[in-house]
Amino acid sequence: MLLQTPTMIRFGRAICGDLQQAERREWWLANGLGAYAGGTVAGSLTRRYHGLLIAPVEPPLGRRLVWAKADADLIDGEASWPLFTNRWGSGAISPAGHVHLEAFHLDGAIPVWLFAIGLIRIEARVWLEQGANTTHVAWRLLASPNCARPPSLCVSGC
Repeated sequence: MLLQTPTMIRFGRAICGDLQQAERREWWLANGLGAYAGGTVAGSLTRRYHGLLIAPVEPPLGRRLVWAKADADLIDGEASWPLFTNRWGSGAISPAGHVHLEAFHLDGAIPVWLFAIGLIRIEARVWLEQGANTTHVAWRLLASPNCARPPSLCVSGC
């Protein structure tokens, strides 16, 4: 029996920066208890049950959207850039943070987004804690050379 290594999933700016292409590609995670997280590579929520935590609040079938999104803005002095994308019911896209998306890949099962704004690089990750209805979201500054003051991140509602 021949075992094959799974194909590495990786998309660059050509896919990530094109909203139509990035919304056609989705990621999904599960926690082993019936909860999951899922969304598009673009970060927009295009399905009813896209979100960071959809949990079985009334098992076995009563899943509920517990946590929809974690939106972040990069702040550098007086300037700011959204690191998220919203598609509204009218079809309007605002903000269009996907234009800053340099790449998307899976690190094992963990989805990883790489944003690029000038020389600044920010990595975002999402993972579910196995055996618990807990979602983790992390951002990490990877590169920001020659900055007098490092940029900061404002997450949801700053």
